[in-house]
Amino acid sequence: MELTEKNNDVLLHAASSKRKSGMDEQLDQLVQALGGNENIVNITHCMTRLRFKLANEDLADKDALEKVKGVKGVVLAQGQTQVVIGVDVEKWYNALSGAAQSTADDTEIEAEKGKLFQNAMRIVAGIFGPVVPAIAGAGMLMGLLSGLIATNVISESSDTVFFFRSISVAVFFFLPMLVSFSAAKVFKVNEYIALAVASAMLSPKLLEKAAQLKEVGANPELSVFGVVPIELLGYGGAIVPAILAVWVLSKITPMVDRLVPTSAKPVFTPLLAFTVTSTVVLSFVAPAGMWLSNGAGWVVSSLLEISPTLTGFVFGLTRPITIVFGIHHSMTPISLNNFALYGKDLLMPIMCLGNLAIAGATMAVWYKQRKTVSKEQSSVTVGSGITAILGITEPALFGVLTKYTKALFMASLAAGIVGAISVTIDTHLTSYILSSVFSLPAYLASGTQNFIQAVVGVVGVFALSFALTTMFVRVDNK
Repeated sequence: MELTEKNNDVLLHAASSKRKSGMDEQLDQLVQALGGNENIVNITHCMTRLRFKLANEDLADKDALEKVKGVKGVVLAQGQTQVVIGVDVEKWYNALSGAAQSTADDTEIEAEKGKLFQNAMRIVAGIFGPVVPAIAGAGMLMGLLSGLIATNVISESSDTVFFFRSISVAVFFFLPMLVSFSAAKVFKVNEYIALAVASAMLSPKLLEKAAQLKEVGANPELSVFGVVPIELLGYGGAIVPAILAVWVLSKITPMVDRLVPTSAKPVFTPLLAFTVTSTVVLSFVAPAGMWLSNGAGWVVSSLLEISPTLTGFVFGLTRPITIVFGIHHSMTPISLNNFALYGKDLLMPIMCLGNLAIAGATMAVWYKQRKTVSKEQSSVTVGSGITAILGITEPALFGVLTKYTKALFMASLAAGIVGAISVTIDTHLTSYILSSVFSLPAYLASGTQNFIQAVVGVVGVFALSFALTTMFVRVDNK
């Protein structure tokens, strides 16, 4: 899901327009329900939600927000007010850019520092949201190639496969650069210096030097100034080191900026920020990041070894709930790390199962209410179910299932049951893809059996969720 930072220099279109259109009125109502422009600290967005950081969350009127035409739901989580819009979210965001006028005072900033979990989830969402479309596109290309090769549609030795495989693999090799650019926006540091630091981590010359040292039996290590050790590791595809590198840059840049005279800032601030950060990062921060990545991979691997069935059940059971609270991006770095360490991931298929479980429960609600509600409401419900099948679950969750909490539980239960089976029988992916039925061909990368398991899982979780909701959920005209 793509998150974009607000543009502070653009005035709110709805506020400046003299002749109000329907869209302008909706935007005015939204801003007023949030406590006014002066209460909005910053705005970001993902594929379906506007995310507001408010100076005073108590001023937000949730009931008024939900009554704004076009708003499909409101979530208060991670220290944010999340307003679910749907596929038109970018249009709303572009119109709202510049609405934020407030700045938090020191007391509020200190209070935010104490919200460790909320801050961590906000950082994860902010960093990986914009990156997902790029890596999902490249991952889907890799999956389709594998499927075409497995079904003998195209030869693996052909130039076509070599070309498309090369460009898709490149995206994952240079993933630290994508992550660093996104992280720079979150940590509020120059994006291009962040890219420069990430480029230094991926330097071909350093990789060549490491290979040369290994060939003669020496340790792949340099000594800068004779005292700073630089371990020459491969950081292609490394996520955690890239994020830590940008965080370090965000700390070093203001320190350097204070030391450099004003007249010399344009030249020496970027020079020192890049040089010092790159040296610090490559000497110990990036190696520490690799250690953390390997440790996280070991934890997930250990859980799967202890009980793959229980692990699959827990991840499946909690998947719909994490989407409701907007913390589902926490799965993305885990899956990407699994791809980098093991070449496959067992947890990402559960994301797709969760989406189809939501779709199944939503369609069950539609089936039970179709004769008792208006045609308009019925079409909204069935439309939400269809978009969930296609991978966008927020309309179904906030437009339907949050009104029928037992149906949401049935979807979670179905995802947990089928998720447990999926992990137990080793249904997996070898590249990152979007959680949609259109992504199923990517499972062919690991063979026909894996593909069949994925298809059966998707159909099974939809049917189970539909059946459980039909049997145990009472639907009225909510």
